Amino acid sequence: MSEAETVPMDIAERMTTRRRGMFRKEHTNETVGLGDGETVVRWLRELHQERNQTVMIHRPWGSICVVADGRAPTDVMVTDGDRMWYAACPGSTLPQSRPQLTPDQVETVMLDALTSNALPQWPEWREF
Repeated sequence: MSEAETVPMDIAERMTTRRRGMFRKEHTNETVGLGDGETVVRWLRELHQERNQTVMIHRPWGSICVVADGRAPTDVMVTDGDRMWYAACPGSTLPQSRPQLTPDQVETVMLDALTSNALPQWPEWREF
């Protein structure tokens, strides 16, 4: 079964993991349609709180996600099902060991993905 057959298209999704005690974790998953940009913006602005979160947007051209663990800046990655890229910081040198973007840069790329018919605009996508 291909990724296109298993992943719902044209939705935004947030997955959150919280520790509950020493060995237990609690996982939550929320989804909204692409027209609910306010919710996606709220999710993106909550990424730097003390919890592990991933915000994904699934489109026909692929899936884009931003991952945060509450302690560090965030990384934006995109896949078309076969290949994967990350959004590199403008002006960074190769190889970029930690390609974190500012919260404003993350928001720009992710909100573009809500309406883009192709890979969102960003100065430099680098392949993994």
